[in-house]
Amino acid sequence: MEWILRIRILAILAPGLIMALAGCGGAPVSKTFKAEEALAAAGFQLKMADTPAKLDRIRRMPQKQVVRGMIKDREVYIWADGEGCECYYVGTRQNDEQLRHNQREEKADRRIDWYNAQHDDPLWQTPPDWDD
Repeated sequence: MEWILRIRILAILAPGLIMALAGCGGAPVSKTFKAEEALAAAGFQLKMADTPAKLDRIRRMPQKQVVRGMIKDREVYIWADGEGCECYYVGTRQNDEQLRHNQREEKADRRIDWYNAQHDDPLWQTPPDWDD
């Protein structure tokens, strides 16, 4: 009868253990966080919407995408998050070009990694000669 008790305990604890181990993979990284890192890497400057007027202004803008605008006869590129961090990133044309360049480089790196993973996979190697 003791082994039945052990099986019951194991049946009760197993799902919790599996869920705990599955959680060890780390928290998923949000798209917003990735975008903010990319903007900062390209040289965009983080600004907080520290007044109600600024917050209202960035909430009326397209959210979480780079848009071109003019401020005091100056061309600027702005990325706004009016609901999340209540902040915005401001940059120049050069910052926007650097952001686009970094995104292309990252995409190319992912493709190379994918290709290399396929190249190293034995299933993708040259098929045997079936004509023998």
